[in-house]
Amino acid sequence: MKLLLIAGHGAGDPGAVGNGFQEATETRKVVAALAQALDGCCDVATYPTDRNAYSDYKAGQLTKTAQFARYDYVLEIHFNAVKASTTDGKTKGTEIYVTTAEPGTEVEQAMVAAIAAVGLTNRGVKRNNWEVINQARKAGTSSALLEICFIDDADDMAIYAAKQSDIVEAIAMSIIDGFGLQRPEQEQEETMTYEQWKAFAQRYEAEQAAQAPSQWSAADREWAENNGVVAGAGKKMDYMSHVTKEEVTAMCHRTYELVVNQQ
Repeated sequence: MKLLLIAGHGAGDPGAVGNGFQEATETRKVVAALAQALDGCCDVATYPTDRNAYSDYKAGQLTKTAQFARYDYVLEIHFNAVKASTTDGKTKGTEIYVTTAEPGTEVEQAMVAAIAAVGLTNRGVKRNNWEVINQARKAGTSSALLEICFIDDADDMAIYAAKQSDIVEAIAMSIIDGFGLQRPEQEQEETMTYEQWKAFAQRYEAEQAAQAPSQWSAADREWAENNGVVAGAGKKMDYMSHVTKEEVTAMCHRTYELVVNQQ
């Protein structure tokens, strides 16, 4: 499947502004994250982010730049706005538009439902021949314009700011499930056998034993060696290796005998 993502506004047009956010900036953030989330699931392309698709439409350059017929689906990302509102604990929500020529809306219905599950009101699927998606539909490509939430509603943007990654994941999974796509197979964790584990453990023990002891214990080690409390293989004491209960018992017994004999 070939997918084209379009970030609304930009190229000097900030789009809607509210609550410290600018639409053109946020649409590009969402498109970049969405392209990354869908990478490997389908062939994802983005409309040049240094351009404005609507301005290109008015200039007669949109179809040449977008080449809509190359794609199976076009998704244009926007943020909605009506008028500035105060925090009232209610979200205005998410909605999505398709053209009047679009035969089905299953993917779009799933998309707004998934976004709404993050905490936004579901305003549903609506039909309007917005210029950019209408040009895609005329080229024979299914298209939709997604209004993620209302940028001028404080409640909407509080949820967006806190759960942006969840919203992107909701959009991505709606596309993956709706078009029957598959995520790239993740590397399966290899099962370690007992023999492999034992080999790693032995290697670790050998690496530890090969390390030189710390200087702070020099006097204690000299006393222990001179009095037979510790003994190694030859002159190799392996001070940094692990000690078994047997070895601890032997060292305690040797120290006890040393003290008794000196009395």
